[in-house]
Amino acid sequence: MMTNAGIDTLIVDDEPLARNRLKTLCVRLSSVSKVRTASSGIEALKAVESDVPDLILLDVDMPDVSGIDVAEKCQLLQKRPEIIFTTAHSIYAVRAFRLRATDFLLKPVKQALFSEAVERVSERLRRLRANTDGSKEKFLWVKDGEGSVQIRCSDIGHIVAEQDYMRLCLADRSYLICETMQSLARALPNDLFVRIHRSTIVRKDFIKEIRRLGRRRFVVLKDETDLTIGASYADQFFSQAGGLGLLETVSE
Repeated sequence: MMTNAGIDTLIVDDEPLARNRLKTLCVRLSSVSKVRTASSGIEALKAVESDVPDLILLDVDMPDVSGIDVAEKCQLLQKRPEIIFTTAHSIYAVRAFRLRATDFLLKPVKQALFSEAVERVSERLRRLRANTDGSKEKFLWVKDGEGSVQIRCSDIGHIVAEQDYMRLCLADRSYLICETMQSLARALPNDLFVRIHRSTIVRKDFIKEIRRLGRRRFVVLKDETDLTIGASYADQFFSQAGGLGLLETVSE
């Protein structure tokens, strides 16, 4: 798995040009330390059996074993690799996210989107490495179109109440679930999240800074979203903020 040197990556694609393209994108990222390639699903499974990578860049359409089948088999591993699907066919997106894929990138894969996806992988691996018991990773089932998908709690940036629903905000998408804020707070790992308002929960490591403007106190997240700190939750939040290295800044 991931070391301080970076992410061990396996590229799986039956097209040589696609493999070379992804390898070039990987080389440009300092977070990727090792790159292996496989030209088929069978070859990929043999590579994973020999040495489980941190990340698999996985094509879907392959003549022997499909990328979906490879991903399903990886779910059975004690230490599952992160998976980013790379394909020309968007019809596989829902199935990909049901398999807990980090991302789903359409070919030709663009460097900017690829970099963002790999950064999410890097953040996940850092969190798992900090928590020696990977089984503590928690998931939530959410509705997605006709079916449901399972998302990692640690991928949620913040949660806001919308009438009778809760909106789970991730890096590039959001989901509405029919839950109370109180029951959702109990379901989330409390070492990762903090409630800052009766209608808001925030992932602690996603907070960029704390600010005050007049009488309003609020947090600014890493995606520049700002969320008000409720008066009744302020004491609890600020008691944790010091441990997170966060200090309040007064805005003029």
